[in-house]
Amino acid sequence: MKESEKTRSMLRPTSMFRPAALVGLMSAGVLALAACGSDDSLAADAGADQTITVGESPTFDGCDSTGSISNYAWTIESAPADMADDAGKVIRESMNDCSFTLEAAMLTEEAGVWTVRLTVTDGDAAEATDTVDITVEP
Repeated sequence: MKESEKTRSMLRPTSMFRPAALVGLMSAGVLALAACGSDDSLAADAGADQTITVGESPTFDGCDSTGSISNYAWTIESAPADMADDAGKVIRESMNDCSFTLEAAMLTEEAGVWTVRLTVTDGDAAEATDTVDITVEP
């Protein structure tokens, strides 16, 4: 079987499933195929930058991220100078929750700019990231 025949035979509907519309399109020479997941590209969206005051709880919202997401991980990428040791710490990791408000026990007590990275992961272990800046004012 020639290579072009192999390709055609793989695209031909089986005799068990031939909707009339598909048969009509095939006979008219029009057939559009979409790759599986082509509209489901993995992309992280950590939300809009925020400005809050010391002691307030920021809300993290990654719900506009796209793809077949199996995990959301929020990590401090950078912190004010007095809290520089917090860089690299995971704030929250969840399989289901795309947004949350920082818990009272973790309230921001240091003024400055905190950059938090959202990493979304899919079932194939592919990752996408985005950051959000939280400006904490005194």
